Amino acid sequence: MRKAILAALVVLGLVMGICLSGLAGASTTCTGQVLPLVRVESGGSLSIGGDVSGPTSNWVDFGNVAPGSPTKKTLIMGINANDVWRLTVSKTKDLECTNSEDPGYGQFIPSSNFTYTSSGPTGPTYKSSDTEFGGNGNPPSDVVTGGTAGSGCNVNVVYKLVVPAGQPKGYYTAPYHTYTLIVGS
Repeated sequence: MRKAILAALVVLGLVMGICLSGLAGASTTCTGQVLPLVRVESGGSLSIGGDVSGPTSNWVDFGNVAPGSPTKKTLIMGINANDVWRLTVSKTKDLECTNSEDPGYGQFIPSSNFTYTSSGPTGPTYKSSDTEFGGNGNPPSDVVTGGTAGSGCNVNVVYKLVVPAGQPKGYYTAPYHTYTLIVGS
């Protein structure tokens, strides 16, 4: 009987040893790893500042303009891009007198009298001579080509308006001029 008790104690000791070693393993640490991945697409941002006003800061208001005298307003296009880029502009129509009370109602200021030039940092190609706005049935016109990746590129777009001497009095507007930043092509 002693042998049976001794054998039972040995078995009990072995079982307790196995159990206690399992508890000790519960306090060990395990590690795992992750590999973050991200795919960065070509992209950028465009902001418009300078001589703009209005509730959404998108009006280029020339105010009262005398016929025959050139008037200029400068927009500042803030461009950020992570690849090559270009900037285009298109219009939906020419400047038109839209107030039915004005003598010029329904009349247009010719495209050749409402133009732009562009300038900015060295590198890209700008429009240095008076250029008509694209669109209105024509393709958009390039404001800047050959831009390279970078941030904080400010492009000056100078609007030039020359009201013809015989242009009837009126409130003229041309919604909208749409600027498009094309990144990666």
